[in-house]
Formats: sequence, structure tokens, C-alpha cells
Amino acid sequence: MRFIKTDILKPLEFLSAGQFHSPSPWTHSHRTIDSYEIIVGVRGKLYIEQGGECYVVEPGTVLLLPPGIPHSGYQPSDGELSFYWFHFLCQDPIQFCGEDEWEQSRQLRQSNEFLSSISDSLFLPMFFRLSSIERIDVLFQQLQHLANSKLHYQRALHYAATSILLELAEQAEANHMRKAHFAPDPLVSSIVEWIRVHAAEPLTVSFIAEKFGYNRDYLSRIFKKNMGMNLQEFIHVQKMSKAKSLLTNSNRTIKQIASDIGMSDGKYFIKLFRKYEHLTPTGYRNAYYRKHLNIK
Repeated sequence: MRFIKTDILKPLEFLSAGQFHSPSPWTHSHRTIDSYEIIVGVRGKLYIEQGGECYVVEPGTVLLLPPGIPHSGYQPSDGELSFYWFHFLCQDPIQFCGEDEWEQSRQLRQSNEFLSSISDSLFLPMFFRLSSIERIDVLFQQLQHLANSKLHYQRALHYAATSILLELAEQAEANHMRKAHFAPDPLVSSIVEWIRVHAAEPLTVSFIAEKFGYNRDYLSRIFKKNMGMNLQEFIHVQKMSKAKSLLTNSNRTIKQIASDIGMSDGKYFIKLFRKYEHLTPTGYRNAYYRKHLNIK
């Protein structure tokens, strides 16, 4: 695995950001850019080649494209495609390194809290999977809103972009730690993936327990042990994630969005959204309505 390493004493230099969307199969053009670009998969699969390596950017994966290296799509997406993107520069030179240097730095910071608190270097894999797409979704909405607002202090964009890079680096390291010290229960992993795929359907703990052939109380216990939340909470989190995407990426009414995520009671949806997001659905939509949307 390859990484970039850069100094974070100064913020990144933000250039541009947006969300790409194509309702039908689309192939990335061949190009060479003069800035760094981060691509985060939201929906569908982007097939892209860079420096002789082929990548599949699917929901929850992140790809870093450095300047000066040609990249292009090597096949069309399978259907609908959506991803976040932003371009940036670093005020200090970026270095490329391998996993050994990153691991050495990580272990050093772990062994010494003082070194960890004053660390001024950020490591980011060139390609990796997120542990929480929901957090990145919110940060990208904020970045796009700022980028399309009339700001008195343009530096806010540089700090917002830097926050995204720091969150990405934190999630990459958290994923590494989880894989090193925690082997997830195969049953829980299967249920997690199934819920993510079917989150827009009316789901209950009883229905899932019956589908997988287990007692609902047993499933809830092992889910809590492995995921830190019970099965019902995980269902709600996945539904709220889909709702947030619909709120910021469509003009659907609140009642329609509730129906879109498998909830027939609009009032209950609003109550649940406030519980998890501390905002009403309308408040969330109004907070992030300024965006740069590429539609093909």
C-alpha cells in the first residue's frame, strides 16, 4: 500500500469541489492534472486507471489522484454513478512512502502520547475504504456549501478541506487498528452488508432474525458486542444515512423521503432524524443547499 505524507502545520490550499452524478453508464476521460484530487465513492462503481494500476471506486472507498500522473477510465460504470471530488494543493511538499514508514510513525505515536499530540505529519493511503461514510458525507456537504457561498474569509475553505483530509487519515488508521485487533463475527458482517443494501426497505429486527434463522434477542446481543450498537440502532443509522443523501441530492419532499427509506410514518421519521442528527430534515437540507453538482 502506498501513502502520501505531508506537513499539516499549515492548511491545504483548497481549489474546487463538487459531486459528480451520471444516471447512466459513464467513463472517466483521459487526463493529467496539476493538483491533487480526492474521489470518494457515493453510488455505483467508477473504474479508473492511474499509473498502470486499476481501481474500482465504489461507495465508501477513497482514491487519491496526484498531479502529473495520467489517469483515465478503463471501462464504463455499470449504471448510475455518483462520487464526491475535491482538488487541492499543499503548501509544503508531499512525499510518497510505503506502509513500513507509516507503521513506524503510527507505533511511535501510540507509544508516546506527547509525540502524538505534537505530530505535524499526516499519512494518507492512496486507496482505501472508509469506516464511516456518514461523517465524510457531512464534511463534504459543508465544504460544498462554503465553496458556493459568498465568504468574507476565504481561508475557511482551506481549513474545511484540511478537516476532510484529517478525517480521512483518522478513518484509514482506525480501519487498520480494527483489522489488526478485531476479527468481526462472520454472521454480523453478513447482516451488516445485507442491511446496507436493503436499508431503503421496511426493516425490523424480527424480519432480519427470521431471514437469517436466528433468535432476535440473540442477534441483538451479538450485534451489540461486535458493533457497539444494537441491531435496531444500526438499521436506523443506515436509514438516516440514506435520508441525508436524499435531502441534499434531490428535491423530494420530507414525506417522500420517509417513504423512500421504508418509513410510512413521516412524523416518526422527523422524530428519528432529530434524535440522530440533532436537526430536523428541513434544517439539515437548508444547512447544505449550496453545491457544485456535475450531471452527465
